[in-house]
Amino acid sequence: MVAFQLDLPKFEAANAQVLGISVDFGAANGVFAEKLGLKFPLLSDTRRVMSRAYGVLNDDPAAANDIKRIAGYLRSKRSWFIIDREGVIRYANVNDPRGVMPNDELLEALEKLR
Repeated sequence: MVAFQLDLPKFEAANAQVLGISVDFGAANGVFAEKLGLKFPLLSDTRRVMSRAYGVLNDDPAAANDIKRIAGYLRSKRSWFIIDREGVIRYANVNDPRGVMPNDELLEALEKLR
């Protein structure tokens, strides 16, 4: 999230709105955003509606019984989407929970969409 904050001027120059979305409660997101000094909205998907709709929810029931996977059960996979004004997904990258997506790749994808 901090990387997005640091590159926020670049995303704004590309006419993009950065949004963070998590399955955490709104109050937790607010504390997190304040602690990191984030200037873009963090949305809460506690009902997991968006995560399911975008296919990024870790909802494999076997994970609930696996000590190595239970912490990620019903959590969203780390994901990046570029969605146009009409709501069409123009770019998607779903990554390992620890994966890091370089902002340069997102900014390049935005440039290609211009």
